[in-house]
Amino acid sequence: MSATNDSGPSVNFPPVLNGLDFLESTVDLLAVKGDVPSRNVKYAVVHLASAAETLFKARLAMKNPALVWAKPDAYDPGNHARGDFQSCGWQDARKRVIKEFDLDTELLAPRHFKALAQMRNRFAHLGVTDTALAVEVLTTPVLDNLLTFVREDLLPRVEGEELTLAEDAVERIRPGLGRIQRLVDLRMEPARKLLGKWSTILPCPICAAVAVPLDGGADLTCAVCESHLGPPAEAVWAYADTSEHEIVTGGGPSPVHQCGECGREAVTDVPTDGEGSGFRLLCLFCGIECVGLCGYCELAVASFAIPETHMCSDCFEHRYQRY
Repeated sequence: MSATNDSGPSVNFPPVLNGLDFLESTVDLLAVKGDVPSRNVKYAVVHLASAAETLFKARLAMKNPALVWAKPDAYDPGNHARGDFQSCGWQDARKRVIKEFDLDTELLAPRHFKALAQMRNRFAHLGVTDTALAVEVLTTPVLDNLLTFVREDLLPRVEGEELTLAEDAVERIRPGLGRIQRLVDLRMEPARKLLGKWSTILPCPICAAVAVPLDGGADLTCAVCESHLGPPAEAVWAYADTSEHEIVTGGGPSPVHQCGECGREAVTDVPTDGEGSGFRLLCLFCGIECVGLCGYCELAVASFAIPETHMCSDCFEHRYQRY
């Protein structure tokens, strides 16, 4: 918000109002009639990520400004006032808010916020070719959760004129959010009918909707946002949140494994639901759910010959024949 004094116009955005302004911008960009322009889509994602970061850090600073720092033990009041410090990333800020204030993790559902972080990073560093619907599906629950967080946890700690302005901002945001939600519901209805015939449906790594059916090795496509993830050998890297190139050049263990059932390199940890409350080791080609990796051949297997040994049946029989 701006103000005027003897020196002319000035800028005055306290943290909570700053975060709400980013939220309001996000809704304004998406709650338009007809198709959402590509430019709106880009800035909606960037502004929503900025809103989350600003609001989370505003809440942390209310308790202790040091919690905003990447390394709280290095906190210095002077440097903090000047903005001369490295702050924690907004995903870390979300985790700190949950931990410090004992919030329900479902309120700040990790799956949606992780998908937002990934999309924001692609816009900032790689470029994006996702559908506008993917952004609408992803942003709606994040917007809704952030507004609940503001209403239940932030506003009770804001006073005076800032509180009045913050409440006014929330009232302006809600109607626009409703328009986006109705649009998402309208577009999801055909997807719900389509998904009824599938036995295994995964959360989409792009929009977080539980809408990616497994179809016996066919290409994976989200029925809601229509994002094409490619064949299982490609889609598995999207679920692993990395790429084969990054693993090869960066070193370290690969999150993608070979399936002991079908032999494809298409096994990784995938969310059990759209909220990211748990994961399961799943082959995206044959759909088998694995209990782990064999400690000898390192294949992902559905069961171990003897649970305590972490050995698949083939390796167990091979070793048994030697004696």
